[in-house]
Amino acid sequence: MADLDEEAINQPPSSSHDSGANIDQDVSDETQDFRFLSSFATLSDPTQPQTLPRRGDKDFEPNPTLHQANVLTSARNAMHNALSYPRLHNPKSRIIGIYYPDGLQSGACVCVPNPKGQHFRTMAQADSLNRMWLLPEEALYLLERGSLDIRWPAEDTWKKGIPETSSFELEGTVPMSLQAAYACFLGRSGLTMERFSVYSGLRRGGYVVVRAETWDEEDCTPDLQTQKESRKPVPTPAPGIMNNIYRSLSIIPAYDPSRPDDEINKTPPSSPYKIAFHVYKPSTPYKKSNPGPPDFRLAVVDARSNPVIPTLENLSALLASTPQDPPRGEKMDRLLYMRLRHGYRNVILAVVDQGVVSYLRISDAGFMKEPLHSQKRNLGPGNKGGRRPSNKKR
Repeated sequence: MADLDEEAINQPPSSSHDSGANIDQDVSDETQDFRFLSSFATLSDPTQPQTLPRRGDKDFEPNPTLHQANVLTSARNAMHNALSYPRLHNPKSRIIGIYYPDGLQSGACVCVPNPKGQHFRTMAQADSLNRMWLLPEEALYLLERGSLDIRWPAEDTWKKGIPETSSFELEGTVPMSLQAAYACFLGRSGLTMERFSVYSGLRRGGYVVVRAETWDEEDCTPDLQTQKESRKPVPTPAPGIMNNIYRSLSIIPAYDPSRPDDEINKTPPSSPYKIAFHVYKPSTPYKKSNPGPPDFRLAVVDARSNPVIPTLENLSALLASTPQDPPRGEKMDRLLYMRLRHGYRNVILAVVDQGVVSYLRISDAGFMKEPLHSQKRNLGPGNKGGRRPSNKKR
Protein backbone atom coordinates (compact mmCIF):
# COMPACT_ATOMS: atom_id res chain seq x y z
CA MET A 1 0.00 0.00 0.00
CA ALA A 2 2.89 2.33 0.77
CA ASP A 3 4.40 1.63 -2.65
CA LEU A 4 1.16 2.68 -4.32
CA ASP A 5 1.16 5.92 -2.35
CA GLU A 6 4.73 6.66 -3.36
CA GLU A 7 3.93 5.99 -7.02
CA ALA A 8 0.95 8.32 -6.80
CA ILE A 9 3.11 11.06 -5.30
CA ASN A 10 5.83 10.81 -7.93
CA GLN A 11 3.38 10.47 -10.83
CA PRO A 12 3.02 13.71 -12.86
CA PRO A 13 -0.39 15.13 -13.77
CA SER A 14 -2.14 13.04 -16.38
CA SER A 15 -3.96 15.82 -18.21
CA SER A 16 -3.72 19.49 -18.96
CA HIS A 17 -6.77 20.11 -16.77
CA ASP A 18 -4.92 18.83 -13.71
CA SER A 19 -1.92 20.96 -14.59
CA GLY A 20 -4.11 24.06 -14.80
CA ALA A 21 -5.64 23.26 -11.43
CA ASN A 22 -2.19 23.13 -9.84
CA ILE A 23 -1.30 26.49 -11.36
CA ASP A 24 -4.42 28.12 -9.90
CA GLN A 25 -3.43 27.16 -6.36
CA ASP A 26 -1.90 29.81 -4.13
CA VAL A 27 1.68 28.65 -3.61
CA SER A 28 2.25 31.13 -0.78
CA ASP A 29 0.09 28.99 1.52
CA GLU A 30 2.01 25.80 0.81
CA THR A 31 5.04 24.24 2.47
CA GLN A 32 7.95 24.91 0.14
CA ASP A 33 10.83 22.64 -0.82
CA PHE A 34 13.93 24.45 0.42
CA ARG A 35 16.38 22.03 -1.16
CA PHE A 36 16.93 24.51 -3.97
CA LEU A 37 18.79 26.67 -1.42
CA SER A 38 21.55 24.10 -0.97
CA SER A 39 23.63 25.42 -3.86
CA PHE A 40 23.15 28.98 -2.63
CA ALA A 41 24.31 28.16 0.92
CA THR A 42 27.33 26.13 -0.16
CA LEU A 43 28.72 28.52 -2.76
CA SER A 44 32.39 27.65 -3.11
CA ASP A 45 33.61 30.64 -5.11
CA PRO A 46 32.66 33.95 -3.41
CA THR A 47 33.64 35.92 -6.53
CA GLN A 48 30.83 34.41 -8.58
CA PRO A 49 27.73 36.59 -8.98
CA GLN A 50 25.01 35.56 -6.56
CA THR A 51 21.40 35.60 -7.68
CA LEU A 52 18.24 34.91 -5.77
CA PRO A 53 17.18 31.27 -6.09
CA ARG A 54 13.89 30.40 -7.70
CA ARG A 55 10.93 28.86 -5.93
CA GLY A 56 11.09 25.08 -5.62
CA ASP A 57 8.47 22.39 -5.83
CA LYS A 58 5.98 22.17 -3.03
CA ASP A 59 6.06 19.46 -0.36
CA PHE A 60 2.72 17.81 0.27
CA GLU A 61 1.31 17.20 3.72
CA PRO A 62 3.09 14.42 5.62
CA ASN A 63 1.83 10.91 5.07
CA PRO A 64 2.99 7.57 6.49
CA THR A 65 5.36 6.88 3.57
CA LEU A 66 9.12 6.91 4.10
CA HIS A 67 9.63 8.77 0.85
CA GLN A 68 7.62 11.77 2.03
CA ALA A 69 9.38 11.79 5.40
CA ASN A 70 12.79 11.86 3.71
CA VAL A 71 11.71 14.68 1.40
CA LEU A 72 10.50 16.84 4.29
CA THR A 73 13.61 16.13 6.36
CA SER A 74 15.96 17.11 3.55
CA ALA A 75 13.92 20.26 2.88
CA ARG A 76 14.12 21.32 6.54
CA ASN A 77 17.86 20.68 6.65
CA ALA A 78 18.36 22.76 3.51
CA MET A 79 16.36 25.61 5.06
CA HIS A 80 18.46 25.56 8.25
CA ASN A 81 21.69 25.47 6.24
CA ALA A 82 20.57 28.47 4.19
CA LEU A 83 19.68 30.43 7.33
CA SER A 84 23.05 29.62 8.90
CA TYR A 85 24.97 30.92 5.88
CA PRO A 86 27.27 33.75 7.10
CA ARG A 87 26.55 37.18 5.67
CA LEU A 88 29.78 39.01 4.83
CA HIS A 89 30.44 42.66 4.03
CA ASN A 90 31.90 43.57 0.69
CA PRO A 91 35.26 45.29 1.37
CA LYS A 92 34.58 47.89 -1.35
CA SER A 93 31.23 49.00 0.05
CA ARG A 94 31.86 48.34 3.73
CA ILE A 95 30.51 50.99 6.10
CA ILE A 96 31.64 51.04 9.73
CA GLY A 97 29.83 52.86 12.52
CA ILE A 98 30.91 53.41 16.12
CA TYR A 99 28.36 53.13 18.90
CA TYR A 100 28.31 56.06 21.33
CA PRO A 101 25.42 56.08 23.81
CA ASP A 102 25.91 59.81 24.49
CA GLY A 103 26.10 61.13 20.96
CA LEU A 104 26.51 64.70 19.84
CA GLN A 105 23.16 64.78 18.06
CA SER A 106 19.84 64.56 19.88
CA GLY A 107 18.87 60.90 20.05
CA ALA A 108 21.64 59.78 17.65
CA CYS A 109 23.95 57.11 19.01
CA VAL A 110 25.94 55.69 16.06
CA CYS A 111 28.64 57.72 14.33
CA VAL A 112 29.74 56.87 10.78
CA PRO A 113 33.12 58.53 10.06
CA ASN A 114 33.19 57.73 6.34
CA PRO A 115 29.62 57.59 5.00
CA LYS A 116 29.02 56.31 1.49
CA GLY A 117 26.10 54.89 -0.39
CA GLN A 118 22.56 55.90 -1.27
CA HIS A 119 21.14 55.32 2.21
CA PHE A 120 22.71 58.46 3.67
CA ARG A 121 20.87 60.67 1.20
CA THR A 122 17.65 60.21 3.15
CA MET A 123 18.84 59.32 6.67
CA ALA A 124 21.33 60.44 9.35
CA GLN A 125 22.47 63.95 10.20
CA ALA A 126 25.93 65.39 9.60
CA ASP A 127 27.99 67.26 12.19
CA SER A 128 30.64 69.94 11.71
CA LEU A 129 33.27 67.31 10.80
CA ASN A 130 31.05 65.76 8.08
CA ARG A 131 30.43 62.68 10.19
CA MET A 132 27.01 61.07 9.98
CA TRP A 133 25.04 60.35 13.15
CA LEU A 134 22.35 57.68 12.92
CA LEU A 135 19.23 57.43 15.03
CA PRO A 136 18.54 54.08 16.75
CA GLU A 137 15.97 52.95 14.18
CA GLU A 138 18.24 53.95 11.28
CA ALA A 139 21.27 52.13 12.69
CA LEU A 140 19.26 49.01 13.54
CA TYR A 141 17.70 48.95 10.07
CA LEU A 142 21.06 49.22 8.29
CA LEU A 143 22.62 46.60 10.55
CA GLU A 144 19.72 44.22 10.04
CA ARG A 145 19.94 44.42 6.25
CA GLY A 146 23.74 43.98 6.28
CA SER A 147 24.63 47.48 5.06
CA LEU A 148 26.38 48.66 8.23
CA ASP A 149 29.03 47.22 10.54
CA ILE A 150 28.51 48.69 14.02
CA ARG A 151 31.44 48.46 16.42
CA TRP A 152 31.75 48.79 20.15
CA PRO A 153 34.32 51.55 20.81
CA ALA A 154 37.73 50.65 22.17
CA GLU A 155 38.29 50.95 25.89
CA ASP A 156 40.55 53.99 25.55
CA THR A 157 38.11 55.74 23.23
CA TRP A 158 35.22 54.92 25.58
CA LYS A 159 37.01 56.65 28.48
CA LYS A 160 38.15 59.67 26.47
CA GLY A 161 34.79 60.21 24.84
CA ILE A 162 33.97 61.13 21.27
CA PRO A 163 37.11 62.18 19.34
CA GLU A 164 37.20 65.64 17.81
CA THR A 165 38.59 64.38 14.50
CA SER A 166 36.90 62.78 11.53
CA SER A 167 39.15 59.69 11.70
CA PHE A 168 38.45 56.91 14.17
CA GLU A 169 40.85 54.27 15.41
CA LEU A 170 39.29 50.88 14.70
CA GLU A 171 41.94 48.90 16.54
CA GLY A 172 40.44 47.30 19.62
CA THR A 173 36.84 47.72 18.47
CA VAL A 174 34.50 44.74 18.65
CA PRO A 175 31.67 44.11 16.15
CA MET A 176 28.18 44.46 17.59
CA SER A 177 25.88 41.50 17.08
CA LEU A 178 22.29 41.87 15.94
CA GLN A 179 21.05 40.64 19.32
CA ALA A 180 23.13 43.29 21.11
CA ALA A 181 21.86 45.96 18.73
CA TYR A 182 18.24 45.12 19.54
CA ALA A 183 19.06 45.26 23.25
CA CYS A 184 20.82 48.64 22.94
CA PHE A 185 18.57 50.46 20.50
CA LEU A 186 15.06 49.31 21.43
CA GLY A 187 13.74 51.42 24.28
CA ARG A 188 16.17 54.22 23.51
CA SER A 189 14.88 57.66 22.55
CA GLY A 190 11.28 56.45 22.40
CA LEU A 191 11.94 53.59 19.96
CA THR A 192 9.69 50.58 20.47
CA MET A 193 9.46 47.29 18.65
CA GLU A 194 6.19 48.38 17.07
CA ARG A 195 7.68 51.60 15.75
CA PHE A 196 10.72 49.81 14.37
CA SER A 197 8.52 47.22 12.63
CA VAL A 198 6.65 49.99 10.85
CA TYR A 199 9.85 51.90 10.06
CA SER A 200 11.71 48.92 8.61
CA GLY A 201 8.71 47.75 6.59
CA LEU A 202 8.22 51.13 4.94
CA ARG A 203 11.94 51.53 4.32
CA ARG A 204 12.07 48.20 2.54
CA GLY A 205 9.18 49.36 0.38
CA GLY A 206 11.19 52.35 -0.83
CA TYR A 207 9.51 55.05 1.27
CA VAL A 208 11.45 57.79 3.03
CA VAL A 209 10.56 57.72 6.73
CA VAL A 210 11.65 60.40 9.19
CA ARG A 211 10.67 61.20 12.74
CA ALA A 212 7.87 63.66 13.36
CA GLU A 213 8.09 66.59 15.74
CA THR A 214 5.71 64.82 18.11
CA TRP A 215 7.88 61.68 18.34
CA ASP A 216 8.53 61.90 22.07
CA GLU A 217 6.08 64.57 23.21
CA GLU A 218 3.68 63.73 25.98
CA ASP A 219 0.91 65.91 24.61
CA CYS A 220 1.00 67.08 21.02
CA THR A 221 -2.42 68.79 21.07
CA PRO A 222 -1.90 72.49 20.27
CA ASP A 223 -3.24 75.19 22.54
CA LEU A 224 -6.24 76.69 20.77
CA GLN A 225 -7.73 80.05 21.71
CA THR A 226 -11.30 79.82 22.84
CA GLN A 227 -13.43 82.21 20.86
CA LYS A 228 -17.13 82.58 20.38
CA GLU A 229 -18.33 81.77 16.93
CA SER A 230 -20.19 84.63 15.33
CA ARG A 231 -23.36 83.36 13.71
CA LYS A 232 -25.17 85.68 11.37
CA PRO A 233 -28.90 85.24 10.79
CA VAL A 234 -29.68 83.34 7.61
CA PRO A 235 -32.54 84.83 5.58
CA THR A 236 -35.35 82.51 4.61
CA PRO A 237 -35.36 81.99 0.84
CA ALA A 238 -38.46 82.29 -1.23
CA PRO A 239 -40.22 78.96 -1.80
CA GLY A 240 -40.60 77.42 -5.19
CA ILE A 241 -37.10 76.16 -5.99
CA MET A 242 -35.81 72.87 -4.64
CA ASN A 243 -32.28 74.20 -4.29
CA ASN A 244 -33.54 76.99 -2.06
CA ILE A 245 -35.32 74.43 0.10
CA TYR A 246 -32.11 72.48 0.55
CA ARG A 247 -30.24 75.66 1.36
CA SER A 248 -32.83 76.56 3.96
CA LEU A 249 -32.33 73.18 5.58
CA SER A 250 -28.58 73.81 5.76
CA ILE A 251 -29.03 76.47 8.46
CA ILE A 252 -28.65 73.64 10.97
CA PRO A 253 -25.15 74.04 12.47
CA ALA A 254 -22.70 71.54 11.02
CA TYR A 255 -18.99 70.89 11.41
CA ASP A 256 -16.82 72.70 8.90
CA PRO A 257 -13.31 71.17 8.68
CA SER A 258 -12.02 74.03 6.53
CA ARG A 259 -12.23 76.52 9.39
CA PRO A 260 -8.83 77.58 10.77
CA ASP A 261 -7.73 76.34 14.15
CA ASP A 262 -8.11 79.70 15.88
CA GLU A 263 -11.85 79.71 15.12
CA ILE A 264 -12.57 76.42 16.89
CA ASN A 265 -14.52 77.21 20.03
CA LYS A 266 -13.48 74.15 21.96
CA THR A 267 -10.08 72.71 22.74
CA PRO A 268 -10.00 69.00 21.84
CA PRO A 269 -8.86 66.58 24.53
CA SER A 270 -5.45 65.00 24.50
CA SER A 271 -5.07 61.75 22.61
CA PRO A 272 -2.93 58.72 23.50
CA TYR A 273 -2.01 58.45 19.82
CA LYS A 274 0.79 60.66 18.51
CA ILE A 275 2.21 61.26 15.06
CA ALA A 276 5.43 59.22 14.98
CA PHE A 277 6.63 59.36 11.38
CA HIS A 278 6.47 61.55 8.32
CA VAL A 279 6.41 59.35 5.22
CA TYR A 280 7.38 60.40 1.69
CA LYS A 281 6.60 58.43 -1.44
CA PRO A 282 9.51 56.99 -3.44
CA SER A 283 8.58 59.29 -6.33
CA THR A 284 8.65 62.42 -4.13
CA PRO A 285 11.95 64.38 -4.31
CA TYR A 286 13.39 64.50 -0.81
CA LYS A 287 16.11 66.72 0.60
CA LYS A 288 17.26 66.54 4.19
CA SER A 289 17.86 70.29 4.24
CA ASN A 290 14.34 71.02 2.96
CA PRO A 291 12.10 67.94 3.26
CA GLY A 292 8.84 69.71 2.51
CA PRO A 293 5.37 68.55 3.57
CA PRO A 294 5.08 64.77 3.91
CA ASP A 295 2.80 62.62 1.80
CA PHE A 296 1.55 60.74 4.86
CA ARG A 297 1.50 61.38 8.59
CA LEU A 298 1.63 58.12 10.47
CA ALA A 299 0.80 57.13 14.04
CA VAL A 300 1.83 53.74 15.45
CA VAL A 301 -0.66 51.85 17.62
CA ASP A 302 0.14 48.73 19.62
CA ALA A 303 -2.86 46.43 19.29
CA ARG A 304 -1.98 44.60 22.51
CA SER A 305 -1.84 47.67 24.74
CA ASN A 306 -4.76 49.36 22.91
CA PRO A 307 -7.17 46.51 22.14
CA VAL A 308 -10.25 48.74 21.74
CA ILE A 309 -11.20 50.92 18.80
CA PRO A 310 -10.13 54.57 19.26
CA THR A 311 -12.91 56.85 20.40
CA LEU A 312 -14.11 59.87 18.48
CA GLU A 313 -12.43 62.19 20.98
CA ASN A 314 -9.08 60.43 20.53
CA LEU A 315 -9.30 60.57 16.75
CA SER A 316 -10.41 64.21 16.83
CA ALA A 317 -7.44 65.14 19.00
CA LEU A 318 -5.08 63.20 16.74
CA LEU A 319 -6.40 64.93 13.63
CA ALA A 320 -6.25 68.31 15.38
CA SER A 321 -2.51 67.82 15.92
CA THR A 322 -1.93 67.83 12.15
CA PRO A 323 -2.02 70.88 9.87
CA GLN A 324 -4.81 71.38 7.40
CA ASP A 325 -4.31 69.64 4.06
CA PRO A 326 -7.36 70.47 1.93
CA PRO A 327 -7.93 68.42 -1.23
CA ARG A 328 -6.35 70.12 -4.20
CA GLY A 329 -5.62 69.14 -7.73
CA GLU A 330 -7.40 68.66 -11.01
CA LYS A 331 -8.28 65.05 -10.26
CA MET A 332 -9.76 65.81 -6.84
CA ASP A 333 -11.77 68.67 -8.27
CA ARG A 334 -13.53 66.19 -10.54
CA LEU A 335 -13.96 63.22 -8.20
CA LEU A 336 -16.23 63.72 -5.20
CA TYR A 337 -15.37 60.55 -3.31
CA MET A 338 -11.65 61.17 -3.68
CA ARG A 339 -12.10 64.56 -2.02
CA LEU A 340 -14.08 62.99 0.81
CA ARG A 341 -11.48 60.25 1.24
CA HIS A 342 -8.63 62.73 1.40
CA GLY A 343 -10.42 65.11 3.76
CA TYR A 344 -9.05 68.32 5.19
CA ARG A 345 -6.86 66.48 7.69
CA ASN A 346 -5.73 62.88 7.39
CA VAL A 347 -3.66 60.45 9.42
CA ILE A 348 -2.65 56.85 8.81
CA LEU A 349 -2.84 54.50 11.79
CA ALA A 350 -0.28 51.69 11.69
CA VAL A 351 -1.77 49.02 13.95
CA VAL A 352 0.90 46.50 14.99
CA ASP A 353 -0.29 43.16 16.34
CA GLN A 354 2.66 40.94 17.25
CA GLY A 355 4.68 41.99 14.21
CA VAL A 356 1.75 42.10 11.76
CA VAL A 357 1.19 45.68 10.58
CA SER A 358 -2.19 46.90 9.28
CA TYR A 359 -2.65 50.41 7.91
CA LEU A 360 -5.86 52.38 8.42
CA ARG A 361 -6.53 55.82 6.99
CA ILE A 362 -8.43 58.33 9.14
CA SER A 363 -9.54 61.59 7.52
CA ASP A 364 -11.56 64.62 8.53
CA ALA A 365 -13.97 64.55 5.61
CA GLY A 366 -15.81 67.73 4.70
CA PHE A 367 -19.30 66.43 4.04
CA MET A 368 -20.90 69.84 4.50
CA LYS A 369 -18.55 71.27 1.87
CA GLU A 370 -20.04 68.98 -0.78
CA PRO A 371 -23.67 70.06 -1.43
CA LEU A 372 -25.04 67.22 -3.52
CA HIS A 373 -28.21 69.09 -4.46
CA SER A 374 -26.28 71.75 -6.39
CA GLN A 375 -24.07 69.37 -8.35
CA LYS A 376 -24.79 68.45 -11.93
CA ARG A 377 -25.46 64.84 -12.66
CA ASN A 378 -23.76 63.26 -15.64
CA LEU A 379 -26.15 60.82 -17.28
CA GLY A 380 -24.34 58.12 -19.16
CA PRO A 381 -25.38 57.19 -22.69
CA GLY A 382 -25.10 53.42 -22.23
CA ASN A 383 -27.46 50.71 -21.00
CA LYS A 384 -25.47 50.00 -17.81
CA GLY A 385 -27.41 52.11 -15.37
CA GLY A 386 -27.24 55.28 -17.46
CA ARG A 387 -29.83 57.07 -19.52
CA ARG A 388 -32.41 54.93 -21.16
CA PRO A 389 -32.28 54.83 -24.93
CA SER A 390 -35.00 56.79 -26.64
CA ASN A 391 -37.77 54.87 -28.42
CA LYS A 392 -37.04 55.06 -32.09
CA LYS A 393 -39.80 54.78 -34.64
CA ARG A 394 -39.51 51.80 -36.90
